[in-house]
Amino acid sequence: MAAIFSTLIRESDKVISIVGGGGKTSLMFLLAHAFQEKGFKVVSCTTTRILIPTARQTGGIILFSCDNFYDNLQNCLQKYNHATVAHHLLPSGNKLQGLTCSQVEQILDQSSAERMVIEADGARQLSFKAPGDNEPIVPEITDVFICVVGLDIIGKTLEDANVFRAELVSSRTGLQPGAKITPLTIAKLAVHSKGFLKGCPAKARSYIFLNKTDIPGGRDKALSVIEAAKKLEGRKPNYWVSASLRENVCENLSIGI
Repeated sequence: MAAIFSTLIRESDKVISIVGGGGKTSLMFLLAHAFQEKGFKVVSCTTTRILIPTARQTGGIILFSCDNFYDNLQNCLQKYNHATVAHHLLPSGNKLQGLTCSQVEQILDQSSAERMVIEADGARQLSFKAPGDNEPIVPEITDVFICVVGLDIIGKTLEDANVFRAELVSSRTGLQPGAKITPLTIAKLAVHSKGFLKGCPAKARSYIFLNKTDIPGGRDKALSVIEAAKKLEGRKPNYWVSASLRENVCENLSIGI
């Protein structure tokens, strides 16, 4: 945990927003647990929808729509240093509806929470996506913006079974439906104006988090993505990192780029 946290987070960072696909939820709880272990009172939350977290993932679930919200949140943070906040439970019974950006700001301002980690995007548990017109939903107070991509998408075909919003990926990268996804495909979406950095606040430090380097040739695949992006025009992240959430490995690959 310490390796990933120390690569991404600085002492002054208060609000971290995570978008993309291929590990967002795992990264959110990993960072929240790291803050918790450092003694900070931390809230994990979403601006979209998430599955109800397990007891292992969070100290407690506090619903913004319920009476005595701030008292309940304070009690949970006092006891565990970590709470997951959502607006309400969805009718399905297994998912939570997220907060608005203004509610995120209100909670940080009016509660004892010292750090917030936000899942600000949905991807149907797939490794690769293009954001829709109304995505992501990122608070302007974000200090760190992280876009997660699963490297296991390389070599798979561009279709809805593998990619969230495959049609949008096709239109923004030029890759035809059914063709195999390459490092160049990822690189093109990384620098596209409606790609990985869409919605990143101007003041936020941005990362593209190339996850799943534990797959065969994973680190080389990450390097191939970065090399391809270097040759393209467009907005680049402040940092590229290769990582394996499964193995707690995280490496800054931006040096010399």
